[in-house]
Amino acid sequence: MTSHSPTSPRLTPSRAGAQILQAHLGTGGDIFYLSPRSPVGSVPIRGGVPVLFPQFADRGPLPKHGLARTALWALVQESKSDEAHSAVFELALAPRPLGVWPHAAHLILQAEASLHGLRLCLQITNTGSSAFSWTGGLHPYFAVDDVQTCSLTGLAGLRVQDRYDPCLSTEPGGAPNWNGQPVERLYGACPPLTLFTGSRALAITANGFEQWMVWNPGHDGGDALPDLPTGDWRRFVCIEPVCVSHPVSLLPGQVFTGTLDIRVLPYAPTSGESA
Repeated sequence: MTSHSPTSPRLTPSRAGAQILQAHLGTGGDIFYLSPRSPVGSVPIRGGVPVLFPQFADRGPLPKHGLARTALWALVQESKSDEAHSAVFELALAPRPLGVWPHAAHLILQAEASLHGLRLCLQITNTGSSAFSWTGGLHPYFAVDDVQTCSLTGLAGLRVQDRYDPCLSTEPGGAPNWNGQPVERLYGACPPLTLFTGSRALAITANGFEQWMVWNPGHDGGDALPDLPTGDWRRFVCIEPVCVSHPVSLLPGQVFTGTLDIRVLPYAPTSGESA
């Protein structure tokens, strides 16, 4: 593994969707994939870390992945130093007409990059007068050297829902089958994970969120996406801390807090290792 000289950590934040487009972690380099083909001004951009709220994917009547990822958030705080770069976004969601979203919520996304890690914190407050339930979470695109040779540990034995193999109920040992076929697996828990990207190892932990979603579109699915260059499906895997199977219910005034921590680990692949 090539050694990296420490540099100041930095974030590339966007008010559109409160999307962290990139995070550079000093010795670890950039950790997210960001498509070079996303149209200028497009929302959301393919890559980085979109925020999903109040609906996960197409599991409901709202646009795919809800309202937060296409909203314009306020960047209320940003600070930089040689050791850290942080940003804080806020979004007030008002009730939408025609019952599309008849609730009020206040969202805060905090991001802090350091020399060796990144913490993302999503806070959701019910600011309305009626209870609501939501699904969603964070959707990071982790950059990998080649998804077909990277690996992910910590999922073996978990209950799983596989979109492409409905007979699969328990995650077998080893990594998901990233051999060009699409992968979309929703796990029944959210334990600590380790991602071996090929050039680095990342420890990934979440709190507050209840499940992991692991997704890669595969060869055909990736090449069919207009905002993804041909072959770039191999350059990322999405490992998403989410709440899906059991929607989170919030009474007026109640607050949900979910965190995602990413830490760069010492890593030196041995010859012939499938990382």
